[in-house]
Amino acid sequence: MCPATAGLNNAERLRTCARLADDSKNGENSKNSGIDLRASRSLYVRHCHALGLAALAEGDHATAYEHLRRVFTQDPHPAPVHHHASLHHVADVAAAAVRIGRTDDARAVLRAAEDALGTAPRSARLAAIMHRASALLSDPDAAEPHFRAALADPASARWPFEHALTQLDFGQFLRRRRRSAQARPLLTGALETFERLDARPWTERATAELRAAGVAVASSGAPVAVADLTPQELRIARLATQGLTNREIGARLLLSPRTVGFHLHKIFPKLGITGRAQLRDVLDR
Repeated sequence: MCPATAGLNNAERLRTCARLADDSKNGENSKNSGIDLRASRSLYVRHCHALGLAALAEGDHATAYEHLRRVFTQDPHPAPVHHHASLHHVADVAAAAVRIGRTDDARAVLRAAEDALGTAPRSARLAAIMHRASALLSDPDAAEPHFRAALADPASARWPFEHALTQLDFGQFLRRRRRSAQARPLLTGALETFERLDARPWTERATAELRAAGVAVASSGAPVAVADLTPQELRIARLATQGLTNREIGARLLLSPRTVGFHLHKIFPKLGITGRAQLRDVLDR
């Protein structure tokens, strides 16, 4: 998912993706992570995907598409930047494109991926990714067979985050066509996976879809002010209440102390406080 995430679990990988996005926003370049993106197209593609995924987590779909689109060339007839790594991110390109009305461009990317794959056998993972992308970019009447194909092979569940994304997309598709009874099992499965992976932005989206499908989902009960925090900000705030320094928080979340401080200065006004000594009172309400 991200460069330099080998050996990390899914929740840690998501946090690493968020760190890369934070570093980009705050002007910290990839050299700070000891990664020379010029040396490897594969690392460059994974870096772009990490930034795109983090932007999706923040709900910034335009920025997400900008980053994700870079895994293919910007030519009128795009090609994969890396012959293998780029193909694994086609569905995420499609998902971001749908949100901002860039489906025609994303279809060109999908065609490029299909051309690159040709008629060679595909792994369960890659087949699921391509079917999810096709479902998202197809006309509604043609989407459902692709969604079903993306979930058909049990081997694709070995990539739980990607599998849950497909369940969420398909569940949303069915709910919007007033087929809520069929959507609920898919949305429930997606929610359970996102909760297990601590993928909070997607947990919130799956929860919202389940409620719209008529399922009563327990609320976190978070105060309104706390609910305004991003998942990253909430993690930082909770660690700060434990008395950890910016450097110690950064070590836990793979952030620089400077980035932690940047977040805290955004957190305080959101919560209506002036310093970290007041954090516990707000978060414990």
